[in-house]
Amino acid sequence: MMIVKPDFTLDEISDIILQEIKLHPRCHYLDVFKLLYQAFYGPSHLEPQRDTIIYNLKRELNDMKWKTDVPYQDIGVGKGFIRLNLISIISLPDEDLKQNSMLLNKKIPTEYLKDSEDKIKILADCILQSRFENEINWNDWIETWKNCIPVVKSIIPATPEEGLMIEDCLTKKIMPTHSEEYRQWYDPHYRVIHHSLLRFIF
Repeated sequence: MMIVKPDFTLDEISDIILQEIKLHPRCHYLDVFKLLYQAFYGPSHLEPQRDTIIYNLKRELNDMKWKTDVPYQDIGVGKGFIRLNLISIISLPDEDLKQNSMLLNKKIPTEYLKDSEDKIKILADCILQSRFENEINWNDWIETWKNCIPVVKSIIPATPEEGLMIEDCLTKKIMPTHSEEYRQWYDPHYRVIHHSLLRFIF
């Protein structure tokens, strides 16, 4: 299946932002900028190198701490992309362990990670299949973002620093990391894939 850019209405863009704020109330304007890029383009910015994707997934999983979280976040109103929480691909021998307070905020035991090798490879393939066939036209993203700004600013304010940071990102054709507060509160570990591929994960 060929993955194409979703055609969101302004109401749908508003819904995507409001859902993000509901799930992550301490998100910033900068985080919404990142969110909307992912909602429109998914993981298309990633290099299509399967071994590199698998390596980065393994490294991140090894460094992660256990937390309870939603398995995935729909960032495409049912017709686009999702953020798949990496914690959801960890195979635990007992479902009760997922709520075990003894594991919370501690590194995931190595034996549980070993059982997730197949899921990691499947996720890597899902990431690759979620990319656009052609490279992203950065001017298209700039225009898309400009069209989103009135909706975004009607929901969440931007600081002058965030505005400058976003302008810098648009000029340099890069994506920012999440805001410092977002990282401190939510410790995000996810990958973006198309919603139609979720069936291969669960």
